Amino acid sequence: MSLDSLLHSAVGNNDDDLKFIFVGGKGGVGKTTSSSAIATLLARYCNKRILLVSTDPAHSLSDAFLCNFTNEPTSPGIDNLHVMEVDPTETMQRELNRWAELAKEIAVPGENDTDGDDDNEMVKKIKQFQEWLSGIPGIDEATALSSAIEHIESNKYDLIVFDTAPTGHTLKLLGMPDILQAGIEKLQGWQSTLWGYWDVLKGLGSSASKNRLHAKEEVAQMLENYKTGIQKVALMLQDQRRTRFVVVCIAEYLSISETQRLLRELKKNNVRASHIIVNQLVVENALSSEELTDLEGLAEVGSLMLNQELLTKTVHACRLTTARKGIQEKYLSQLKSFPETEEILDGICEVPLLAEEVTGNDALCRFSNYMVRNPPTGVAESASNTAASGQRRLYDDQLFEQKEKTTNGASSWTPMIGDGVKIKDLSKAAQYNGLEGVIVSTLDAETNRCGVKLEYNGKSKTLSLQMKNIVLLHKAKRAKSVNNGESFVAKGIESVSNTVNKAMDVLNDPEIKALVESNPKFKDAVEDCINNPISFMKYISDPEMSPLISKAMSKLKF
Repeated sequence: MSLDSLLHSAVGNNDDDLKFIFVGGKGGVGKTTSSSAIATLLARYCNKRILLVSTDPAHSLSDAFLCNFTNEPTSPGIDNLHVMEVDPTETMQRELNRWAELAKEIAVPGENDTDGDDDNEMVKKIKQFQEWLSGIPGIDEATALSSAIEHIESNKYDLIVFDTAPTGHTLKLLGMPDILQAGIEKLQGWQSTLWGYWDVLKGLGSSASKNRLHAKEEVAQMLENYKTGIQKVALMLQDQRRTRFVVVCIAEYLSISETQRLLRELKKNNVRASHIIVNQLVVENALSSEELTDLEGLAEVGSLMLNQELLTKTVHACRLTTARKGIQEKYLSQLKSFPETEEILDGICEVPLLAEEVTGNDALCRFSNYMVRNPPTGVAESASNTAASGQRRLYDDQLFEQKEKTTNGASSWTPMIGDGVKIKDLSKAAQYNGLEGVIVSTLDAETNRCGVKLEYNGKSKTLSLQMKNIVLLHKAKRAKSVNNGESFVAKGIESVSNTVNKAMDVLNDPEIKALVESNPKFKDAVEDCINNPISFMKYISDPEMSPLISKAMSKLKF
C-alpha cells in the first residue's frame, strides 16, 4: 500500500490527466509534511512542473522546506517544483478595497439623507456585499483555489498540490461555491434593477455619470468574474478525472473519527478521495506483547548484564512503543473496516514514525521514499520540454453547457422590457403553462419576480412570475443609437416609463408629501410628471429638484 497509483496517474500530457491534489486532515497529523513530500515525489518521478500551494491560514511550508515563501511562486531548490503561501488576509483585503473604490466612484456627491446616511442604494448594496463577502467561512481558501486554476490555465504548471487548512475549514469550503454564487446572483439582481434607470435619475451626460457608467461596467465584470471563478472551483473539486483528495491522519481515536467524517463529506460532495496517509506509525522493531513480557522477566531476575538504571529505561521505552503499537493497530484496523475506505484500501499508505525531524529538502526526500514502492520509471521528457504553447482553458466547455441550460431555464438571464418569453411549470395556475408573453417590468431582486403580459381567453393579463417559470424565446429589439449616451438615455426612458407606477406610490409617503407641499416648484413638477411621466426627464438636471429626487430615490424599494 503506497502512493504509487497517484504518481502513475500524474504521468501523461493530456488535459484530462491529474491536475489537482488536495492534502487535508486534522491539524497536527503531518499534513504539511505529507503535502510537501507528495509535491517532491511528483517533481522527481513524473517530470511535471509542480506548484505546491498552502491555503492554510497558518502556513508551515516555509518551515518544512526551510525557505521563505510568499504569495509568489518560488523554487525551494528542487527541480520542477515551485511553492507559494497564499496570504488570505492580504488577498481578501485587496478585493474588499477594490469594492470600496467602486462604491466611491458610483456615489453621487452631496446626496445624503438628513441623518447623514448615503442615499445611493447601489453603494449600500456594495457595502453590504463587502461585509457579507468577508464573513463567509472559507472564502480565503476559495479565492486561492480560483487563482490556482489560472496558474494551470496559464500553462506555467502541469499539476498543483494544495496544502489545505484543517478539516473543519475544508468542510466549509465544500459547500461554499453554492453559498458564494447565491450571494453574487443576489447582487447581480440588485444591479439589474438599479441600473435600469439609475443613470437617468442621476443626471445622465455629466462627467460624474460617465464615471458611474465606467464603474457600473466594472462592477458587472467583477461579479461575472467572481461567479465564473467560483463555478470553476466547484467543478474542480468534483472533477473525478483531474482531482484527487489525499487524507492525512494518525492512528488515534480523534484523528480516525475525524477522518471518517471527512471521507463521508467528501463522498457526499462528489469529491474523489483516492488515498489515506496514516502517519507516525510505530511499526518497525517494536516488541510484541510476548517479547516485552520476556524482556521484563529477564530484567526482573537480573539475567541481563546491563546497568540497572539503563535496563529500567530500556524496559520503559519498550513498554511505550509496544503500547503505542497496540493502540495504532486497533485504530488502523478500524480505519480499514470503514465503508468509506472499502474502495481505496490499496491507497492506504502507512508511514513510520521517524527519529529525525522532517525539515529541509533532504529530509523531505527521505520521508517521501516511505510513501512509494514502484514509482514511475522511464519518463524520458523533462518538465521543461513538456510545456505546450499557449493557454489551456479548464471547465469552459462545462460552464458553457451550464449557461446554455440556465439560459433556456432563465435562471442566469436578466429579463429586459420587451423580451419574449414562454411560461412553464406553474403548478397552481397550470392553465398559463405553454403560453407566450412579453416582459413588462424588470426583475425585482427581493422577490425574484418580473411582470409578464399575455393573452388568455381573449383578455390581456399581467402575471408576476419567478425566473424558474419563464423561458426566454427572443430578446427585445432595441434601436441602435448614435453613441452610448443616447443608448442609455433610451434605456433610461424605457425603464422610467415602466416604473412610474412604483414611483407614484412614493408620493403617498408622508415625508415626500410634506416636502412637495413645502415648495411650489416641487408641487408643479410632480403634477407635470403625473400627467406626463416622460416630463421627468426635464427635471433631472435642475439643481433645485435634487432634494426631492434624492429623497424619492431613498424611498424606492429595489
